[in-house]
Amino acid sequence: MSRAAAVVRKYATTSAVSLRNRTAYFSNYFGSLVTYGLFVFVFSRVWTAAFAGKAVIAGYTREAAIWYFIVAELAAFGFGRFYWGLSRDMKSGQVAYLLIRPYGFVAYHFFERMGPALVDTIVLAAEGFALGTLFAGPPPVANSLAAIAVVASLLLAGSLQYFLQMTIAMTAFWLEENAAFFWIYQKLSLVVGTLVPLEFLPDTARKVASWTPFAYLAYPPARIFVAWDPRDAASLLLSQAAWVLGAALLAKAVFLLGSRSVSVNGG
Repeated sequence: MSRAAAVVRKYATTSAVSLRNRTAYFSNYFGSLVTYGLFVFVFSRVWTAAFAGKAVIAGYTREAAIWYFIVAELAAFGFGRFYWGLSRDMKSGQVAYLLIRPYGFVAYHFFERMGPALVDTIVLAAEGFALGTLFAGPPPVANSLAAIAVVASLLLAGSLQYFLQMTIAMTAFWLEENAAFFWIYQKLSLVVGTLVPLEFLPDTARKVASWTPFAYLAYPPARIFVAWDPRDAASLLLSQAAWVLGAALLAKAVFLLGSRSVSVNGG
């Protein structure tokens, strides 16, 4: 077996084991399903009230706004909770043990967390599509290419979530309490493109947001889903990929600096 194949097999096994642990009991999904369903119901009522007497707002119909929220929240719910487990591992001292194991620290956790997150997203998607059809009619999927683009965008959004949250968690190398950074991150990610489309923001705020990673966490998959345009989709996917690469490099740099301090201090 080649070295590359061994690496792939190692990380695939990591993801598979983590996935089995997550799917052992369906009750693990109960809280997420209830919370996500409640959010969808509440915002479907909010958009119904907002669109009373109006056919279109900022280019969105009521139905499009509801479907936008459903897909955007998939990215937030499915991939938005990496930080807590990562931070717990960092603060418990388990990181010192993990550092000596034969794998890349950041890459290992990526595959360990991403497998269960994908299943969470699929389960929530089934609920979201059922509720969306009930509240807003059939999903506005243009064609199979649009569906593939949405899935790709969700995967990129999940990867970006992981690397950004991993970076925040790794500030525990230097800070005993770093949850405040995550709360700030979480609130910004909700405001910028998750709760409402970017088109609803003032022009200046929208332009500023487009230069931050927050605009690429939930907005791209939701926008592609409700307003399919091949050029816009390609642009959004390329921007997401660029941010994922930048966030991965940042996470790697923070890890290298932080792990050095752990070694200096004796673990």
